[in-house]
Amino acid sequence: MRWIGNPNRAEAGQGPGQLIEMILHRRGLVNANERELFLSPKLARLSPPEQIPGMKVAVELLERHLQAKNSMVIYSDYDVDGITSASVLRLFLEAMGASTVRHFIPDRKKEGYGLTSKGLERCLEAGTKPDLLIVLDCGTNSRVEVEKAKSAGMDVLIVDHHQIGDTAPSDALVNPQLGKEDHHLCTAGLVFKLCHAYLKATGKKDQFDLRTVLDLVALATVADLVPLEKDNRIFVREGLKRLVQTVHPGLRRLMEVSGSGARTPTTFTLGFQLGPRINAGGRVGEATAGLDLLLSRDPTETARLARDLDLQNRKRQELEAMALEEAEEEIGESPEGLGLVAASDRWHPGVVGIVAARLVRKYHRPSFVIALEEGAGKGSGRGLPGVSLMDALRACAPCLKGFGGHEGAAGIVIEADRVEDFRKILGAWLEKSVRPEIFEKSLSIEMCLLPEHLTPEMARAVGAMAPFGKGNPEPVFQIEGVQMATAPRVFAERHLKFRAQVGDRKFEVVGFDFAQRPPDRPTFDLAGSWEWDEYTDAPRWRMADWR
Repeated sequence: MRWIGNPNRAEAGQGPGQLIEMILHRRGLVNANERELFLSPKLARLSPPEQIPGMKVAVELLERHLQAKNSMVIYSDYDVDGITSASVLRLFLEAMGASTVRHFIPDRKKEGYGLTSKGLERCLEAGTKPDLLIVLDCGTNSRVEVEKAKSAGMDVLIVDHHQIGDTAPSDALVNPQLGKEDHHLCTAGLVFKLCHAYLKATGKKDQFDLRTVLDLVALATVADLVPLEKDNRIFVREGLKRLVQTVHPGLRRLMEVSGSGARTPTTFTLGFQLGPRINAGGRVGEATAGLDLLLSRDPTETARLARDLDLQNRKRQELEAMALEEAEEEIGESPEGLGLVAASDRWHPGVVGIVAARLVRKYHRPSFVIALEEGAGKGSGRGLPGVSLMDALRACAPCLKGFGGHEGAAGIVIEADRVEDFRKILGAWLEKSVRPEIFEKSLSIEMCLLPEHLTPEMARAVGAMAPFGKGNPEPVFQIEGVQMATAPRVFAERHLKFRAQVGDRKFEVVGFDFAQRPPDRPTFDLAGSWEWDEYTDAPRWRMADWR
């Protein structure tokens, strides 16, 4: 792995505050006010919800239907963002006095992603035709389906953050892609903004405390991998505080079954413990299970649903492990071409996105994994920084039946006999359109530390930059001239621990997935994170690489 970044070098005598200031300045926060806003994000500093395109019309439409006591259906995607968006909006609408609200989540295998004709048909068959159809986390470009809904006498409100194409003729569309701001928001964040705008416009702020749903918004924000900047940073920072004493019994149950209930919640809690279990229903089980869990207040029901989702998540892990192993066998250790495409009729469509992400992590190549069934395939792709999957798929459009998504994650529909064509066109586009260095594994170092900087105070100062994630990565440090003070110890088969020494300073080092690659020389440099370990209540170095 190549170490890059032209890191700053910490100097003797510099304290944690000075070092963090240097890091933030390097990241573009050049004045003291910007740094203060970053380190102390507050709800009062959220941007005005009215600036999002379509918001005023959406509030007026919602108010008209609420005043008329009309019936509503919430149609949402089956991932964490869709499920939490639906739960936030349903809680809000019921607090506003909505007389009849029901929700619907399409089946991934039977109806596919988004607002589809099959999904809309089953949604309408499941209950009385609504006066207002509210579509969340999808629908922006579902022109045919929205026309069907409107011709059947329904008003349609869409809240979505996906890219704009042939936009549907809805009565109101809230999508920041229509403007120049707020592109970082996921749908749950947009639903929060819609609720906020409605309360401001109608003067009903005392009827619903938006702070009670911040933990749900934070969960979606982290799970949907949107940048943790601006309003998203506030949502996640404040949402994690709320999660400690959540008012949602189902969320509390899910924390218990995931083993995260007794620990201080972090973005890891949201993204790797709670998020996958909410997602498991839509991937390999009942898509509505996660939403039912978040809305239920019955102790027996929340216990059952949380347990079921935990079991479904284990099933998802088994299916994922099988598909990953077979995909790696198909690709080989030294794959040809710049883009990876793996396809099989043995793989569950609910795990292909996760498998694609793991292939990207291993091979550092944009990857598509396709589940085939009866000659047709549904696939999911994950990209690299600097590679636009949407641009790539536009180039591959002649061999695809359909595609959609974001710059870094996308879905495709393809005929089985076009998979090889897709592989060739994708590889050719990547070779022509992407700089070669993008495909080199690299680690960006922000700062070289001295031994004197490895203190508890520095670990806590770094922690104040949290929440970490996309758009706000944890700082990667370098320290030179390291030696092992104790022999390395392998734990959980894959991981490594040892005590290190630089000069007179000794410190703990942990290396996840480094059991097969321990430092093998007397003196070496370390790259990684200086963090506070909650288990030992002490600082440690988390290794990212050594040389």
